[in-house]
Amino acid sequence: MELPTGPIFEVKGLIHPPGKAVAYPRYVPDPTGPRRKGRRAFRKLSSWSEKMAFLKGAFRNYMTFDPVLGDWFCEVPLRGARVLDPREGLERLRKAGGPSDLARTALEMADEIRDRANLAWRDLGISGSLLVGLEGHSSDIDLMAYGLRACLEVYSALRAMREEGITRPLGAEELIAIYRARSEDTPYDLGTFLAREPNKLLQGIFKKWPYSIRLVPKKEREPYGAFRFKALGEATIRGEVVNASRSMLTPCSYLLADVEVVKGPTGMGPRSLVSFRLRFCEQAVEGELIEARGKLEAVLGPDGTIEVRLVVGGRPGDYFMPLRSL
Repeated sequence: MELPTGPIFEVKGLIHPPGKAVAYPRYVPDPTGPRRKGRRAFRKLSSWSEKMAFLKGAFRNYMTFDPVLGDWFCEVPLRGARVLDPREGLERLRKAGGPSDLARTALEMADEIRDRANLAWRDLGISGSLLVGLEGHSSDIDLMAYGLRACLEVYSALRAMREEGITRPLGAEELIAIYRARSEDTPYDLGTFLAREPNKLLQGIFKKWPYSIRLVPKKEREPYGAFRFKALGEATIRGEVVNASRSMLTPCSYLLADVEVVKGPTGMGPRSLVSFRLRFCEQAVEGELIEARGKLEAVLGPDGTIEVRLVVGGRPGDYFMPLRSL
């Protein structure tokens, strides 16, 4: 979403309060910024600390405690903002015919996936710099799929494309760059990172361009207030992944067993681990032992607590890594 004053915020999640969107700054006007849109220059905010520093200025009032989501979030008023829909963005790009090499390649990849998965164009979208018109030499292809059936079909298509060599895993140079960029917010073991990341189908190289794909099982927003969430404190846990069938979705989720709370509130071990961040998709498989740090959260329905889960990736220092295979 683009504010009248210029900053572009990235919308997060599917639950938003009336008249607002949970969103965080991604591109901000900066006369010395390397990316341009018309006559205005922008810079990209990547780390959590950069985003929080920006919000502490003129947008500090956007940080608020949400009584339904049960925590502090950046909630941006929709009034006056221009909301950019990824599906509409992909349609605009198609009509424009791909104004750049990156845009043309993104359309080629979207068409390849759409054909293999037997989807309509409205099942797919484009996000990132191509959506907001700020692509540069370091940009990549950011695609999205909507609806559970479409997501599963897209994932199958990505597997076939990798097996046929149409896509390839990220190379060592790309992985080291990602490792350095992410490490400011997310602790990683370098050896595990380099061994794990190339196997992920949601990221890789198509032709010469890096890509990442988010699979969103819902087509529309979820109703605000149908469920409530209560933060129970930060925790570090260990456990076994017993179901990873939704590990490729956004949000990704993993069912756990034999959970040990290493640090944090005791007596309330989570049944699942969830994350809204792509970096934690495809992170573990069934039968693996994992360690993770995040926010313990109770999901509350009309009749009380439905489950306790660990939400990973909402704060700097959160992590989720496999320990060893069983």
